[in-house]
Order: sequence, then structure tokens, then C-alpha cells
Amino acid sequence: MKVVTWVGAGLVCAFVVWSAVSAPLVVLALLGVLALLGVAFVLYVFRRPSSATALSEIADRKWHNVHLGDGTVSGDGSPYAIYVRRGESPNLIIHFSGGGACWDGETASRPITPLRVLRGYTRDLRAFYFASLTRLFPAGLTGLANRRDKKNAFRDWTFVFVPYSTGDLHVGDTVNDYTRDGRTYTVHHNGRANVSAALEWVFANVPRPTKVMVSGESSGAWASVFYAPVVADHYPDKPVFCLSDGAGIVSRRWPELFERVWNAGGPEVIGFRVGTDVYSDAISRRVDPTPENLVYLHSNTLYDDTLTRFSAALNGTPTDTDQFIDGWAHQTRESMRQLSESAYDYRYFLSDWSHNTRRHTTAHTVTTNDLFHKCRAGGMTYSRWLARNVIDDEAVSVGEEHLAEPCSRSENAESALLGGLTNRHD
Repeated sequence: MKVVTWVGAGLVCAFVVWSAVSAPLVVLALLGVLALLGVAFVLYVFRRPSSATALSEIADRKWHNVHLGDGTVSGDGSPYAIYVRRGESPNLIIHFSGGGACWDGETASRPITPLRVLRGYTRDLRAFYFASLTRLFPAGLTGLANRRDKKNAFRDWTFVFVPYSTGDLHVGDTVNDYTRDGRTYTVHHNGRANVSAALEWVFANVPRPTKVMVSGESSGAWASVFYAPVVADHYPDKPVFCLSDGAGIVSRRWPELFERVWNAGGPEVIGFRVGTDVYSDAISRRVDPTPENLVYLHSNTLYDDTLTRFSAALNGTPTDTDQFIDGWAHQTRESMRQLSESAYDYRYFLSDWSHNTRRHTTAHTVTTNDLFHKCRAGGMTYSRWLARNVIDDEAVSVGEEHLAEPCSRSENAESALLGGLTNRHD
């Protein structure tokens, strides 16, 4: 079979070379046609969904965009919308998108663009945040959002996708002018108004779900833990699961970013006191009691190739050795271990699956991409772990073996801990 394949490939190559020599204009014309068809295909796949104003208007199972009014806006001032797909079951997913963050002139001047993404992995980040809605929303979502995947236990849930394009972990309430090299970059940190409008729409259009999952990835993973109590309070007699995939950075700078950069508001607004581990703070430092119907689900990979670099950028940690990665891994283990030993209904998935030993990295998030059924911890896939907790109502955590680490590695990592932090709640 391999011989046939190689022979066929050789014949095709020979034909292409012969055609290029004997009829170059024809070949160029064909290549032009193929390029145009490729562009048309991409535009078709990632076309904007049709608009809707209410869930009752939607009769199909396709994505629709919902514009939420003049109070919502993307980071660059362009329009903002959420995306909705009606499900067949009475269950509901509210999913917060990721997309980085910005907090100064250096980061604000480097929004995420296709060109920067195509340049590949580098230890120092080249791009930091989405400044507007990308065409990847929502057509690029798979995994949890894949309604055609029969293995996806959530394929028939109503899905509300809350995009992220404000650089503020979905909590900001200000417009900042940042400068770099004499140029000004205006960013609308409008995350809180966008989310408030999105939740208002959800509550009006989905009044009586059977189960609710408030999920999020990366920056959206923090948003999920910030806003899940609001959702749980609104549906007090329904089980609400908060799934945070890829969250956890320890930094003394968090209070500064929340209070002075993004103007997120105090504890009475965001619901908790900001310390140095914002994910953990949102659970353990709440100013009001945790809703009794709320379950926390938290997933991380051990050497996250994105959170490690954001942590280094935020904390000014050198990236010339693996210490910045091991330091982040140490803090992540410690944070997850402490939460797992607390009285909160907290369940975790911690994995070193597909560890790239050359880079010393693991994948960033797995919830809405093709790793959903592939990533494993403790012999269990991520999708199965999630279904057992949410669908089967089992209390399951996996990856306990990763919460402990060898003493030598721990000591080495300790020396690289984000400014030498010893108390995450200073």
C-alpha cells in the first residue's frame, strides 16, 4: 500500500512539473482559481451566523448571534454580540471565551492577529488579547460545543457562547489610553457590562433549565468562577456547575489590575476580595456565602504553554530557563491541592498529558477543541471526567498523583516563584 501511495505521489508531482513547463499560464490560472475557491471556502465556514433577538425565535440547531444593545462593545470600540445555539434538552451551558489580557502599553499594543499566531510558539509572548470579535467565533468551536459528535454528552444542551474581546478577564469597566513608543492604544475594558447584558438575556430567555453549566477557558475560566455564583443565585433550585479550564496565575499585581487598571470594582461588586491567586480568591474569599447549589470543576495541564508565559509577562519573570514553567506548576499544584482539601465542593482534573519535553510544555485548554476526548488524567479522558461529574452527578477528581512533586523539583521551583510569594492572600 505504501508503494502504491509513493508511486501515485510521484506521478502527480511529475504531472505538475510537466504542466508547469509546457503550459505555465494554464497552471497559474488553475492555481488562481484554487486560491479563490480556498478563500471562498474559509469565508463560508467562518461566516457570521444569522441574527436573533430571543431564543423563542430560533427553531433550528444552528448558531445565531444576539446583539445586546449600545452598552456592549469590544475592546477596539467595534460591535459586540453573543452567540446562541438552541438545544433539544432542557439543560443550559453558558460558556465564557478566552482571549488573553492587556494592562499596559506593551500588552495593549500587541493584540492577537493571525500573523502573530502563525509565527508559532516563543517563550516570550508576541500577542496578548483579542481586540474585536474574531471569525473563529463560533464556527471554530469543537469538543464540548460539537453537536454532531455522538460521544459528546453535552451535544443537545442549549449553548450560550459569551465572546471575549476586552482584555480584562470579563470584569472591566473603564476606557484606557495606553502608550507605547509614542503611539496611543485605546482599549474599552467593557467586560462587566458585556457579561451583565449577556446574563440578563440568558435569564429572560431560559427561565427554567434542568441543569446549568457555567464554563470557560483561559481568561474565560476566571470569568466562569467570577459569575457562576450570580447564575447559581438566579437558579437557586437547580444544580449549577462551574467549569474553569486553564485558570491559575499567582501575582501581587492582581489587586492593581482589578482596582486601578480595569476598574472592576470592590468586593461588593465582584463578590470577593482580590488577593494574589484570583481563581482561588473567587472561591475562598467571597463576601457572601457560596450558593449551596454550586459545584466547582477546575482543570489544568501541568506545564500549560500559555498560562506559564502570561505569568512570566505579568510578573516580570525571566524565561531563559525552565524555572518560570516549574514555578508556575508548583503554584498550580499548591492552589489545587488546598482547594481540594477545603470544605468547598471542588473537583479537579490535573494532567501532564502530551508533555512536550523539548519545550517543557503541555496544552493550554481542552474544553472546546479536539483535545476534549484525547486529554487524559488518571486513565480517564477529560470528556468522561466532565460527564461523570455533570451528567452522572458523581463527585470525581483525577490527577491526584500530580498534586505531589519531588522535593528537589519543589525546591528548585520555589526559587522562581513570582517575586518570592509566600502568602497568596497578602
